[in-house]
Amino acid sequence: MRKYGKLVVFTIFILFVSAYLYRFTPRRIEFLGHYDRVFAHRVNSLEKQKEALRYFNGIEFDLGYTSETDVLDISHSPIESIGLTFETYFNQIETNEFPFLWLDIKKLDSTNSEAIFFKLNTLFEARNYPKNKILIETRSPNGLPKFSFAGYNTSYYLKPKLHKRSPEELEREIKDIQSVLIEQPKIGISASYEDYKIMRTNFPEKTKYLWVLTSAYRPQFRKLHTILNDTTVAVVLSNFKSFKGSL
Repeated sequence: MRKYGKLVVFTIFILFVSAYLYRFTPRRIEFLGHYDRVFAHRVNSLEKQKEALRYFNGIEFDLGYTSETDVLDISHSPIESIGLTFETYFNQIETNEFPFLWLDIKKLDSTNSEAIFFKLNTLFEARNYPKNKILIETRSPNGLPKFSFAGYNTSYYLKPKLHKRSPEELEREIKDIQSVLIEQPKIGISASYEDYKIMRTNFPEKTKYLWVLTSAYRPQFRKLHTILNDTTVAVVLSNFKSFKGSL
């Protein structure tokens, strides 16, 4: 009986540890069969980048640009910058397999797009990085034409929580998005998976980039089945918790 009790305690311990470690797994079960286009979200340090690229075919990271110093900084407000420049970050990426790079560029717009384009394009071309493996994303679509024309994937980062807008507000937002897409037919659209239904209904043919930042313990099987079987969804971002370097 004592032996049986120890076995029960040991089993419970193993289950508890396994459940805890599951939050760190890069292979969440709800993405099964689609790992080739599920990439790591917010990979904003060298340590996390190195770990993420062991498991994912692509990574997403945040960039801020300071025009006074002409510096692209890996950072995401309100977290304080660690002083990691894009040049240093990019130089650590091995180009033997060319992982997909999703650049969420904060405050990229028409006033700084020329400078940012020149800086990024120079770095990418110096290493012969395929433009079809790069996504340039911003909330200001007027900063995208130069990148689209040069052959990069580009995406309009939609306003958040569209599914919570009133019918009148949503109608206005849809019209605004349609205007942008008519003016720039090459760009895609990006948003949380929560707004996927709105995107699919109103922009069924448009290339979509989504993020699914849900708890590992609350998988969204039904919603993700529809999303992952939609051929217009190019990339899905997933939470990735590395043991070090997470910001």
